[in-house]
Amino acid sequence: MKVTSLGHAGLNVETKSATILIDPWLSQEGAFLGSWFQYPDNSHLMTPSLLNATAIALSHEHLDHVDPWFLAQIPPQTPTIIPRYPSSVLKQKIAAAGLKNIIEMPQWQPIQVVEGINVFFVSEESPMNHDSAVIVVGDGQTLLDLNDARLSVTQLRSIRTKVGGVIDVLALQGAGASWYPICYDYPEARKTELSQRKRLAKFNYLERVIASVEPVNIIPCAGPPCFLDPELTWVNAEMEEGIFPDQQQVVNWLRKRKIYNTMSLLPGDAFDITTNQKQTDPIWSDFSFSESASYLKDYAERRKVNIAALKARYPQPTESLYLPFRDYFQHLLAMSPYFNSKIGMRIGFEITGPGGGKWAVDFRSGKEGVYDEMGECSYGYRFASRWLPSLLDGSLLWEDFFLSLRFQAWRNPDIYNDHLLGLLKFACPQSLQAVEDYENAMDSQERMTIHCEGDNYLVQRHCPHAGFDLQEVGEVLPGGVLRCLGHHYEFDLNTGKCLNGKCKPLDSKRTI
Repeated sequence: MKVTSLGHAGLNVETKSATILIDPWLSQEGAFLGSWFQYPDNSHLMTPSLLNATAIALSHEHLDHVDPWFLAQIPPQTPTIIPRYPSSVLKQKIAAAGLKNIIEMPQWQPIQVVEGINVFFVSEESPMNHDSAVIVVGDGQTLLDLNDARLSVTQLRSIRTKVGGVIDVLALQGAGASWYPICYDYPEARKTELSQRKRLAKFNYLERVIASVEPVNIIPCAGPPCFLDPELTWVNAEMEEGIFPDQQQVVNWLRKRKIYNTMSLLPGDAFDITTNQKQTDPIWSDFSFSESASYLKDYAERRKVNIAALKARYPQPTESLYLPFRDYFQHLLAMSPYFNSKIGMRIGFEITGPGGGKWAVDFRSGKEGVYDEMGECSYGYRFASRWLPSLLDGSLLWEDFFLSLRFQAWRNPDIYNDHLLGLLKFACPQSLQAVEDYENAMDSQERMTIHCEGDNYLVQRHCPHAGFDLQEVGEVLPGGVLRCLGHHYEFDLNTGKCLNGKCKPLDSKRTI
């Protein structure tokens, strides 16, 4: 088996009898409204031979993993294998690109691409998060491509057992895929502190994954993006100490942790598992991540036309957007009483530019409604009016928009609300019901004992947010706080209250 980097999260997996593309992203318009671009540039890999794969495997619906521009050039009958999610968004994006042979697979169930070559997916446990690992088994070798998925230790160990005990290559995400904290109205010092904390949390997760999987070889991938629109080039500073570290920084950090079986693959670089040899694309002979400023300046010049063309497809509105805004959110308010109760606050929308205004959507019981004045809001978004029509007609999805970083947000109190994002990104009764069913079915009966600062606590074993096993991923902090390293929710051991997010309290009792 040979694994070639296609840039970002994209991989070209070649076996003796098949070629499988995983999450290829090559559009010269980047992704997320021309905000994210492949770093470094991978456009030299766009050749006719790349389009003739045996099959394509796509992990989830983010546009840096499912590229409509690239998929539109693939022969329509090419098997396109995807995980089965409650939402149909991923399938819809693929179908819109013209591909006809879309194969949805339940997680853990292998599909034979050709004789002796199998692919299967393992998804995050909570249906709130549509992320999956892609596993390719063939020629007696195994690739585990974790990409954006945040799997539990139990899942990771089960994958290793299922494939026979050896993971030859582990590809995993070193950079983030988030708008927090960089789009929030924090003082710069606080924003820097939160970015550094998020970066370290990601690195620590990588270390836990590696300890669980014990791979023969490790390839950091799935980022970072770079930002070439002059409106967003400030985000490139996140590569230094923030949420978007480059591949070499990830490799260097892991080596400091005495994890040496790592390598960085740039677009076109390949690793042959059988010969244990890395083949370097000669195009990168003069490239260095340490000299990014001049590289990004030239890259931005090459993409000016692409960015301008994209923005031209989102013209300024010519009339008020309040009525379609009202109609959209009235429909959303009627979709899930469960999500409304979990959101439970008034959300402000400051839409700047022609047709905009300051409006609010109230999810509080007895006050539900859409209002043409903002009032006192606990959470708010600010963005240009040119983006709103596409959000309201569904041609631009909320999560894709948030990942564009073309907005600002604020919240008071400063507590994350997972259900607000879930409602906006799914807007589908079936998907919302799947989350409700999962959260209501989570087992809170099993208990474990935690010792903290001289006291013992009897605590439910599984996190009330997404069900992660706290015996595996729980971290006791000073002050009587238990942190779940699954998604970094923190709970007061004395009260059970979630301190940094809105979710059910942790069942916790101090014992003598």
